[in-house]
Amino acid sequence: MRKGLRSTALSTLGILTAGTAILAGCSSGQATTTDSGQDKKLTIKVMSSLQTEPPDMNSAFWTGLEQRTNTHLDIDWVPINDYMNKVNIVMASGNIPEVLTITEVTDPNVVDAINKGMFWELGELLGDFSKYPNLKNNVPESAWKLMRYNGKIYGLPRTRPPINSVEMIRKDLLDKVGLPMPKTMDELLTSLKKIIDSDPSGSGKKDTIGLEFDDSFHMAFGGGTPEYTKDGGLYPKELTTAYTNLVDWFRKAYSMGLMSQEFAVMKDSQYYSMFESGLAVFYRKNAWHQYRLEQGSKKLAPGAIVDYVPYLTGPSGSTAILTPGFYGGQFIPKTVPKDKAEKILQYYEKIASAEITDYITYGQEGIHHKVENGAKIMTDQGKKEINNTTIEPFVMKLDPWSKTDSPLAPTEVNLRNREKVKAVQAVAKIDPYTVINSPTWVTQWPKYSGEFTTMRTQAIIGKITMDQYKAYIDQLRAKKEFAQSYKEFGDNYKSLFGN
Repeated sequence: MRKGLRSTALSTLGILTAGTAILAGCSSGQATTTDSGQDKKLTIKVMSSLQTEPPDMNSAFWTGLEQRTNTHLDIDWVPINDYMNKVNIVMASGNIPEVLTITEVTDPNVVDAINKGMFWELGELLGDFSKYPNLKNNVPESAWKLMRYNGKIYGLPRTRPPINSVEMIRKDLLDKVGLPMPKTMDELLTSLKKIIDSDPSGSGKKDTIGLEFDDSFHMAFGGGTPEYTKDGGLYPKELTTAYTNLVDWFRKAYSMGLMSQEFAVMKDSQYYSMFESGLAVFYRKNAWHQYRLEQGSKKLAPGAIVDYVPYLTGPSGSTAILTPGFYGGQFIPKTVPKDKAEKILQYYEKIASAEITDYITYGQEGIHHKVENGAKIMTDQGKKEINNTTIEPFVMKLDPWSKTDSPLAPTEVNLRNREKVKAVQAVAKIDPYTVINSPTWVTQWPKYSGEFTTMRTQAIIGKITMDQYKAYIDQLRAKKEFAQSYKEFGDNYKSLFGN
């Protein structure tokens, strides 16, 4: 999740040492001081998501960040695969750190915690943003708008560019069976079937799978268009016709032998390893992973080529999805005193500056990167200390290519990938279900979500018919306790998207 390029203008920035004027330049707020007039270091306790091995917080990168911001971060790193479970446990305990990274801001338990007054309403602290120009100008306006809950700001958006995830495929395997790049959802199934039947692993066994379950594909079946009830409410994602058609598509994929029998419990990290090992063919992932996945695949198959599809069209849409300008956010619990909460906001104001964002992205010149022809090239130390975990606890200045450029890739690869993903932006839409919410749904859906997941799995593996699955969805739709949810989803959608 790191960037591989930056403009020449940024690359000419001087490397500032500890205690220099960057503190004043990045923030309009004043740091607390001791009697001697020296800045007093701020300490913030944080819980954030971990994408890699736990970082060495005493490394040159982290100590350099501490010097530049005059702030010590005491971070509890939690593996991403189990992260939201840990978030829910922490919220239930009431023992919340001073900053809590929340990756899924519409999670029912998160919404419930907001309704119970567990987090600061940050809008009252941010005010007109006059003290926070970096947060105002360097974070997308769409993020501030779409991450609101009941019109209020409860979290600082973790800035993300419009293009994030795209579809990738083992193009060398596609070429081997003589097929062009698939363009539609059905063409994908045909292509994957032919590749898998060709025994790409050479083992003589059916040990390769085509794809994993991913419900973001509901957008290809019309998920980006609101489906209203007869009373003008809006059905939640799981109860839409688009989602039912998605389940039917995965049912077909499973019947063709394209999915793991354990798909319902398989973690993304497991699938990642399978893809690198040549045991999976197709993957929807952050665009920057292309180079890393290709290099990993080459270890076992020197001729491996991982290429962007980069999106597929379906009967009523496509898999080209725009982010709302953020992915999760940083939340401050009400147990943090107001003056400390304001200091934390000033810290994130520093982080959102061009200077500190550049440091978090590339580290220090001569240690973490070198500059060649205006581009920053990561050193071995830089690749070790700065990775896709590094940005997790932060709110950074927007870089439109931050999810496309890889710090591992040569400049020419990153530039070529930028051109390829531009096709996505031309047709992409925001998935509304990544931002809309309903307070009533939060309390009612958990009663049925487990049963729903079971029924969805049974429909996909063929244990029940699609007619039985549709009848089950109709039963859920008719439940009286969901009626208010439909109205709230509809009102929230209209307030955010205007139609």
